[in-house]
Amino acid sequence: MNIVVVGAGVVGTDLAKQLSEEGHRVAVVDSDRRKIKELNEKLDILGVYGNAGMLSVLEKAGIRQAEMLIAVTDVDEVNLVVGMQANKLGVKHRIVRIRNREYTQNECLLPLGELGVDHIINPEPSIVQALNGMIDIPGTSDYAPLADGQVLMLGFDIAADSPAAGMTLAEFAEVGEMDAFLFLYFTRGEQVIVPRGDDRIEPGDNVHMLVSADTVKFLLPFIHRRPVKVDSVIISGASRIGVKLAQTIEEKVERLFLIEPDPERAEEVAGQLKKAIVLKGDATDLDILEEAALDKCDLFCAVADDDQNNMLSALLVKRHGTAKVAVLVHQPDYVPVLDSLGMEIVINPRLVTVGEIMMHVRRGHVHSVTRLAEGKAELLEMEVPEGSPAVKSKLKDLNFPKNAILGAIMREGVMMIPSGDTLCEPGDLVMVFALPDAIERIEKLFTHRKWYQI
Repeated sequence: MNIVVVGAGVVGTDLAKQLSEEGHRVAVVDSDRRKIKELNEKLDILGVYGNAGMLSVLEKAGIRQAEMLIAVTDVDEVNLVVGMQANKLGVKHRIVRIRNREYTQNECLLPLGELGVDHIINPEPSIVQALNGMIDIPGTSDYAPLADGQVLMLGFDIAADSPAAGMTLAEFAEVGEMDAFLFLYFTRGEQVIVPRGDDRIEPGDNVHMLVSADTVKFLLPFIHRRPVKVDSVIISGASRIGVKLAQTIEEKVERLFLIEPDPERAEEVAGQLKKAIVLKGDATDLDILEEAALDKCDLFCAVADDDQNNMLSALLVKRHGTAKVAVLVHQPDYVPVLDSLGMEIVINPRLVTVGEIMMHVRRGHVHSVTRLAEGKAELLEMEVPEGSPAVKSKLKDLNFPKNAILGAIMREGVMMIPSGDTLCEPGDLVMVFALPDAIERIEKLFTHRKWYQI
């Protein structure tokens, strides 16, 4: 596929790398000459320097031959203009990142559909949903709903006193006596492990599972000996994410503080919240944190737009409090550093954004793509079409990739954990965890045969 990516920031660069590695012909446009030079040197792509709002620049990138346009600059208006031009030029798929909610609200005078934008990407609602889910399910370090919320992807850190520590997966399944969950992968240090039945869960592992939403409450006691209910929350930063998170959770927690250094922004946000207490100050100031009852805090969420402020405030909370800490960072290089410092929840909008975009790139009936393990793996939610190879053969006969797991099947509203004898049916919703080298084969197995020949 010919794809033009506009914006060579963190998201655009990550997209260009992944798309080119998967065999797509990729051109990247950016007004920063240094970024384009670096991309041309490191990746097998066409880097074009210039203002993407100008038709001549887009033409250099091959916009007239492109089948997909992805606009992910930091400026919504630039993304919109590029999307409009791509529509006029007949580009079939136009994906635009829009973060200002006013552009997407119903009362907007210029609906995006009329402007030629057919897919809008905004990671912020997904981030708020994930944080909200981790508050509802104590002890989780990751959260993503699948199949309209009937299935959950959950991450857990395994403590030394966890009942699961030391068990093999087979032993865990016997103790739990449940068939509505499946381990997807373990993260052990820098290693990502696709586990089998005789693999052992070790203290310090981060495990990710697929779980039927109805059985989560039965699973938690086997993961955490004493899961802590979240009653008191401190949010650092009145960003769009911070305010939306506060609005979402203020009725469900006993104490909620939002800290914002800009006095005008703090006053504005205080008028938008009902129960939350808004404090004017900086979350890197211990006095402000103590005023927000740090000693009683169960969860601290650093979600300001400034990565450095988020990291410093999180480190301060870890040193002086006992709260679980969630940190938002945009730079991917910071993620492993924060993990090594013991931050329980590290959120990178890049992974969410790329996952939402890859949903439109993946072939077949893909409902969602969740990027996992710092982008080293994907969880694909796919509908099985008539004529798919998976409909014609049992799973054990499909030559399923080694670095992939068919984690669950939703059929008529019921979650099933498949076995080797399972036969998929048209209309099934399957959830597949896959490392990069397995994704192409997965697409072939769960796509109508007119797309591929096996």
